[in-house]
Amino acid sequence: YIEMHLEPYLEKFESISESASKEHSLEKAMVKMISEWDGMEFVLLSYRETGTYILSSVDDIQMLLDDHIVKTQTMRGSPFIKPYEKKMRDWEGKLLLVQEILDEWLKVQATWLYLEPIFSSPDIMSQMPEEGRRFTTVDKTWKDLMKCAIQDRHVLTVVMIDKMLEKLKKCNELLELILKGLNEYLEKKRLYFPRFFFLSNDELLEILSETKDPTRVKPHLKKC
Repeated sequence: YIEMHLEPYLEKFESISESASKEHSLEKAMVKMISEWDGMEFVLLSYRETGTYILSSVDDIQMLLDDHIVKTQTMRGSPFIKPYEKKMRDWEGKLLLVQEILDEWLKVQATWLYLEPIFSSPDIMSQMPEEGRRFTTVDKTWKDLMKCAIQDRHVLTVVMIDKMLEKLKKCNELLELILKGLNEYLEKKRLYFPRFFFLSNDELLEILSETKDPTRVKPHLKKC
């Protein structure tokens, strides 16, 4: 250093070296994060006789997602992120998309699981034609999405299914309308026959879904 007369620049060299080192650390951390998703797959289980699938436990996915969103947002706040800022922003966007899709997906699944046996009844379908049509639309979308998901279960592949978030949001909108219509329908039945007020929604639906089978009413007669 003395022979080359670099002493006046030592401090600058150290600063450049420190910045490069921290930038490299951030890049390594990002590469490590992305690689941790390589083995992450959704667990999809065949559901009864419906010919489709449902999401099973997503706890591990949710834990990794929470951890990586926090890490990514922390790294984005670093003064040394500049060379990788766009990559980091894109990665954060992908993680947030995974979270949004997961939230909407689980919401659709919970309501679909509740309504599927109800609208499997021809009696209910004939008594509630509008809600029946809406449920048929949701059911088809659900089955189409699950058919795509089962082909490659990797989390980061599944969330790239064409318009997945948009389709799930539409399903949730329709499911809310169906639930509203269903509650109004049950309320009308109770007003028409007040003894039905003693029954829960599920019990009342069991009776109404089998109008041609009087024996289905018997277990609930004591309550009425």
